[in-house]
Amino acid sequence: RPLVLTMIMIVGLLVLQWLLCATGINVMQICIVSSWCVLGALFAKSQQSDLRCLFDAQLGLAVQSKASTKLLSMVCDAACWLAVDGNTILGSDPRLDEIFGCRVSGMQFSSFLPEEERNGFQSATTSAGAQPAQAPVVLLPSTLNGAGMHPHRVDLFIADIRAELDIAAEQDQPGFLVGIRLIVPDQVAPAMPNHDFGTQLNFMSAQNFSASGCSEVMSPCGEEARSLPETLRSFDLPRPVLHTCTREAVRESLLSSANDDDLPSLASPRARDTLLATLELVCDHALGGTLVCVADCQAYHQVFGAKVPAMPCTRSSDQGYMTERLRGVHVSDVRFQEAFREFTQHTRTDRWPEEHHDEKARGLPKDGALLLSTEGYRVQCSAKLLGLQPAVAWENVGTKHDAAFACAWSVTGAVVFVKSDSGPIHLVTRRGGSLHVYRV
Repeated sequence: RPLVLTMIMIVGLLVLQWLLCATGINVMQICIVSSWCVLGALFAKSQQSDLRCLFDAQLGLAVQSKASTKLLSMVCDAACWLAVDGNTILGSDPRLDEIFGCRVSGMQFSSFLPEEERNGFQSATTSAGAQPAQAPVVLLPSTLNGAGMHPHRVDLFIADIRAELDIAAEQDQPGFLVGIRLIVPDQVAPAMPNHDFGTQLNFMSAQNFSASGCSEVMSPCGEEARSLPETLRSFDLPRPVLHTCTREAVRESLLSSANDDDLPSLASPRARDTLLATLELVCDHALGGTLVCVADCQAYHQVFGAKVPAMPCTRSSDQGYMTERLRGVHVSDVRFQEAFREFTQHTRTDRWPEEHHDEKARGLPKDGALLLSTEGYRVQCSAKLLGLQPAVAWENVGTKHDAAFACAWSVTGAVVFVKSDSGPIHLVTRRGGSLHVYRV
């Protein structure tokens, strides 16, 4: 833009110079005009260079900020900026709003801490930057306990940036970056002595025999038998919040733009239409077990798009057959409903029949989840959801329901429909720090 303005100014000055010559103006005036033309060009060139340097610096900072955010997300589950007072939340990522169940910008961070831990948090923010060379980040184990959420044990990583600011900075300036990592409770068997594997077996054998009142057992070959290893204990998880509602109540809640205490509601008309069509699809056309998730495409990529070992990912169960078959087909389309009925129809082998009219489907597994965008189109079909952390514990349900719970917990804004072969339909969604399950 500065270069274009320079060219316009030069052309204008040349035209003016020509007019002056045509009217008989003396040479001195022409030289003055020419000098102004050259000076103007030099000034515009200097401005262009300065603006270019500023643009490159801003672009570099944006790239570095994006990379730092990606790296931080590998360590922390959420992050927020605190004011120089060490308490007021100036900004946060959407995940933190999901954890707390509300928009936290402008609120006091200490209000989400138990009363007995607030003094410790205040002391941590006060001393966070006391020795930046030795301790650039303070680690503070704590508990988050806000309204509408289960208490969560967390690690708080507090980085003090007040040293980089003017000491008289205003209260609305950022002073701390706080990373939040949720802690999963340890559920492990009692520790074994630090010996070799055979010694560990002997230790467990002696421990189990002692508990049962037996001192020795002889095998048919005359050798001392060893007991089985200690039973692995189940992981302790919170329970979901259970609701019972009718299909019509779900429909009315989805159509409503107001927030409901019991059922989810959406502001986007397209998302509402997609959920209504999905509700009809699962209720009227599911011939067997199914798992259908509706969420924004960006939310899927945030969870499954890392493409890094040991991170959550998806894998096709049927070599991409259903994904390709439903390409560009809306969830309300009759073709989608027909394919869904065929996909959910139970067979003896849980595979597409060998005599199926479509040769591409013959013998392929009928398994996995259907991931739909809020626009109503498939993102991936027959997808295995791998690497998701368990969210809640609910007795007497299978792995399909566990996958639905984990998906609803991890994918921001997701609404999941899940149905077993012979059971009812459940709608699963996350609100803040709790998972809500609606039996339809």
